[in-house]
Amino acid sequence: MTSLTIGKAILALAAVFTAVGPVMADFNHTHVYNPNWPPHARFHNGQTMSTGVALGLSALYFLYRRPSASSSLAHNLNIAIFLIHLYYIPSLSGGLYPGALFLDPEFGEGRPQIWIFSAIMGFSWAGWWIARKGIAGVGPGLEKRM
Repeated sequence: MTSLTIGKAILALAAVFTAVGPVMADFNHTHVYNPNWPPHARFHNGQTMSTGVALGLSALYFLYRRPSASSSLAHNLNIAIFLIHLYYIPSLSGGLYPGALFLDPEFGEGRPQIWIFSAIMGFSWAGWWIARKGIAGVGPGLEKRM
C-alpha cells in the first residue's frame, strides 16, 4: 500500500463519500421505503446505490495500490478520479430525461444534487491536482507525507 498524502487523502474522502453517500441519502422513506415508488423504481435505486459503492471502492483501490511497471502513481490517480466522476456525471444527467425531477414533489422542490455533486467533483479535482503536483515535485509543497 502506498503512503497517505494530502492530495490522496482528499481523493480518498471523495471516494468514500461516493461509496457511502448514495446509500445514506437513499436508504430511507424518500427512496427505498417510499410507498409511492413502484418495485422497478426501487430496483433502479438499488442499482444506483450499488454502483456508488462499487465505484468508490474501486477508486480507493487505485489510489492505494502500489504502482507497478505498467501503472505509475499518476496513472492510478487518473483512474481514481475517473471512477469517482463516473458516478456523478451520469447522476447529474438524470435530470435531463423527460418527466424527471431531482426531488419527488412530496419532499419539496429544487435540485440539491447539482450543488452537492458539483462540490464533490471540484473537491476531488483539487485532491487530484495536489497529488499530481506532489509526485511531479513541483507546486506549493502541499504533498507532504502524513
